[in-house]
Amino acid sequence: MSIVENAIYRNGRKVETPRSLEETYTLLKRAIDRSEGDEHGSGTVLAWIGLYRPTPEEIRSLAEHFQLHELAVEDTIQAHQRPKMERYGQTLFTVIRP
Repeated sequence: MSIVENAIYRNGRKVETPRSLEETYTLLKRAIDRSEGDEHGSGTVLAWIGLYRPTPEEIRSLAEHFQLHELAVEDTIQAHQRPKMERYGQTLFTVIRP
């Protein structure tokens, strides 16, 4: 899998730059747990994983781990998808084309 960017953000600031997807999963869980324990109730946490030409299998693997909505997965795998942004529960799904 060709990962071009892999980062964890909290409240709009990059707080971690994981070296692998496994590390991303671990750090994301830790950041979410910290955010939920924040006495001020602040703590938006975001994982940004930029992929270059992922295979359908790689996308499905990430989708399973992050429990992504099946329509988001379908849109990701489908070629020639138009740029768009949609919300699926707590997940904001974005398709960006160069």
